[in-house]
Amino acid sequence: MTLLVGFFVMLLSFSKIDADQFEKIKRATTEVFGGEYVLPFEQLSNKLKEVIKEQNLSDQVVFTENDQGITLRFRGALFFDSGSSDLRPQAKNLLDKLVPVLIQEAKDFGVVIEGHTDNVPLGILGQALFPSNWELSGVRACTVLRLFEERGFNRQHLKAIGWGDTRPIVPNEDGKGNFLQDNQAQNRRVVIKILKYFEENGSPS
Repeated sequence: MTLLVGFFVMLLSFSKIDADQFEKIKRATTEVFGGEYVLPFEQLSNKLKEVIKEQNLSDQVVFTENDQGITLRFRGALFFDSGSSDLRPQAKNLLDKLVPVLIQEAKDFGVVIEGHTDNVPLGILGQALFPSNWELSGVRACTVLRLFEERGFNRQHLKAIGWGDTRPIVPNEDGKGNFLQDNQAQNRRVVIKILKYFEENGSPS
């Protein structure tokens, strides 16, 4: 046990520690000594899942956890109508319940909000507000971020990213160039990443 304590003191003495690697080392060391590793955000994870379940949205949210934090991927048109950057009432209601949990349980965590679209050019939909999916995805991410800020989450721990249609999780088209509408619905999504380690400059570590 003395060696274990000394090991962690040595790690902390470094000028800068890779937070992700540190968490992995802590997990491995705990398991070697026969202990039970507990994620640093397990309580937060459980509370977020409770809120989503209460809103009957469990089938609309994909929940992923790892050593870095928690990722919530919101499917389809839960947050926005096609071509729009206005939050739908259901999304506002959900965020109004999620953000207070984050403020209480994760005030020092970082939150990265990603906007994603499908590959349909906005001109096809007759949308004139945004020149392309780049702008649409970016404004959508900022719309969600702004709600976080308005509800009191630390703005220095917020970050918005618009990926356009560059990060599909499933193919938007078949091999013949035909749109796959079900797949496009999955690619139109908002992703919220809740990161345990967040540098002071607002960038995730």
